[in-house]
Amino acid sequence: MSDHTEVQFLHRQTRDRAIVLVIVGVAVLMPPIIGMSLIPHKIAGIPVPLLYVFSVWICLIAGAFLLARRFAESDPTVSSHDPAP
Repeated sequence: MSDHTEVQFLHRQTRDRAIVLVIVGVAVLMPPIIGMSLIPHKIAGIPVPLLYVFSVWICLIAGAFLLARRFAESDPTVSSHDPAP
């Protein structure tokens, strides 16, 4: 497998993971799923629905951060030695 083909494969794989992240993010923030967290309890003084939404939000941000780093590594047009514009 040539380097160019391998780089394209890694870029495509990362792009597919980004699409899955968006789909999963939309799915877990849909009202039927959030409705399951509507219980009148608190964890460490934080209402469960609020904790659920912010936990999902933090996980999506972390996933996007990791995917952005992989995009930068797999993008053939970006050199690691070039300064950021």
